[in-house]
Amino acid sequence: MCGIAGLYGEFAPDATKKAITALNCSLAHRGPDGNGVFQADGIALVHTRLSIIDLSENGNQPLYNEDRSLVLICNGELYNYKELTADLINKGHRFSSNSDCEVILHLYEDLSGDLPKLLNMLTGMFAFALWDIKRQQLFIARDRIGIKPFYYSYDNGKLVFASEVKPVAETGLVDAAIDYTSLYEYFLTGSIPAPNTLYKGVKSLEQGHFMVLGQGKMSVQEYWDIPKGVKKWNSEEEVNDAVETLLSEVVKDHLVADVPVGTFLSAGVDSSLITAMAVAHHPGIHSFTASFPGEPEDEGNIATATAKKLQTTHHTFELRNDFFSDFSEQFKDIDQPFAISSALSLGRISAMAREHVKVVLSGDGADELFGGYNRHEAPVRPDFLKKIPQALQNDVLKIGAKLTGKKSLEALRANLAVPDGEAFFIKTIIAEPKDVLSLFSETAKKEIDTGRYIRRLDALFAKRKGEDELNRVLYVDMKTTLVDEMLTKCDRMTMINGVEGRVPFLDHRLVELAFSIPACYKRKNGTGKIILRELLAKRLGRDLAYRVKTGFNAPLQQWLNNDDQTIAFVKKEFSNAGRLTFIDKQTIETYAKKIGAVRAGVVFSVVCLSHFLIDESINSNK
Repeated sequence: MCGIAGLYGEFAPDATKKAITALNCSLAHRGPDGNGVFQADGIALVHTRLSIIDLSENGNQPLYNEDRSLVLICNGELYNYKELTADLINKGHRFSSNSDCEVILHLYEDLSGDLPKLLNMLTGMFAFALWDIKRQQLFIARDRIGIKPFYYSYDNGKLVFASEVKPVAETGLVDAAIDYTSLYEYFLTGSIPAPNTLYKGVKSLEQGHFMVLGQGKMSVQEYWDIPKGVKKWNSEEEVNDAVETLLSEVVKDHLVADVPVGTFLSAGVDSSLITAMAVAHHPGIHSFTASFPGEPEDEGNIATATAKKLQTTHHTFELRNDFFSDFSEQFKDIDQPFAISSALSLGRISAMAREHVKVVLSGDGADELFGGYNRHEAPVRPDFLKKIPQALQNDVLKIGAKLTGKKSLEALRANLAVPDGEAFFIKTIIAEPKDVLSLFSETAKKEIDTGRYIRRLDALFAKRKGEDELNRVLYVDMKTTLVDEMLTKCDRMTMINGVEGRVPFLDHRLVELAFSIPACYKRKNGTGKIILRELLAKRLGRDLAYRVKTGFNAPLQQWLNNDDQTIAFVKKEFSNAGRLTFIDKQTIETYAKKIGAVRAGVVFSVVCLSHFLIDESINSNK
């Protein structure tokens, strides 16, 4: 787990020197254990290291092949590196380290640069850049699911890239003008949807893609996508057995490290199951929980009881008031505005975890694979409608409403006729579009494309036309909210605190298996993740397995009404936000006067934006 960055193309020498220094400094929090730079004509590669596998100096990056004609920087972990390494050594390759990442160099040699084949041989999370000196070619790739981030700016044969957004923007080599459409989408969702970022000139390399640069040209290609089509399963038991067998194997793989490993443990199904399976391979493993004693969202007591049953070495971070007590410390290295409030809790338990371990497994991704959210429930269709092919249902209801005059039929038709992208949008946004637009000045509104995000959703749904209805929605989840929110949260809040976060549910083998399973095995009678619940019930009982989902939430809404410290902090940040030229000051002031009545998600969005653009600017100028 590390930070990577670099430059490709002809930049002025002084500009290159300043950019390399800026990239190294900006990514220092991702790699507190060391840094390295490779530089030659037209290329510079920067690496900051968090040591997880091969803690010796041999594991320092950049890494090289035998004749030093290939140079690699990599962020992530490869869980099948030992098998790949053994095979390559048998073929005559000589390794200079025990690093998992070095296998990429030798695979590249062995496959004569067949990039898609190389990438599809890797199991793990990664983002890397490989410079081929002989071919004068730069090869960049991101893992299948998008667990590890990669951002870049490309213009006229010149590339600037990094593991995070802000370092790219701060090189002084790219267009760092703010994209107001991205800010509009940020207020809608709590994060900035890929492939866009806060800055017009910086984009995200999408998951499952690689890019090749050579002779001043760039090409981008997809090498993997979630397979289409469910398979025929004979029984629920067969499905459960298949998931259990693979998940156990995946968890075992994710425990591999040369440093101590732990788990995040809430009261939920996902983290409880991961911890239970980790204990089978690693008895007494450390587990970590965030707790809000006395609040409805508190999961501390249940998590502690689970830890006791599993005999983990358990730790709890308790917070009783002042929601933003260490906000500035936890968010000081956030690379663009990010307003998922549970990130603050994750940061706190990551800081606690760092005192005991260096790697932590989380349960992220299970909801997106197995239909865990309430919004995954399919629209209710009357029995008579189920007998009619779905493609004809709209016309039948339209005719029926006209002939009978029944408003209920027209209402049903209108509800079912909402386009998939719009329906997804409605269920996932945290604020209404009209309310979000009211936050912007009249000048800024003119630059906002309010339809950009829905067009992206429509395009993703179109790719899965005719597929299992639930899996279509889960596919879009995997391409949007999972990467933009959950994986960004996991990556940033663990890295800021010097911990590597791993997500076993998002191993591509398990993703492929999950998408081969039809909806009937995932959701029943309004309850999701049936498969995982049954696996957990075998280990920890049905009460925990079928407990009502609360999510990894915090009591921010309550504290905005009754905690003086929380309210004071928010009002200060709202006042700061009113200084931003693109924000409508009157709207912000109106919200500040009735802060307890404003949705917590909106409040947190304003606070995070103010912190990123105002507080950090003030601190950097001190």
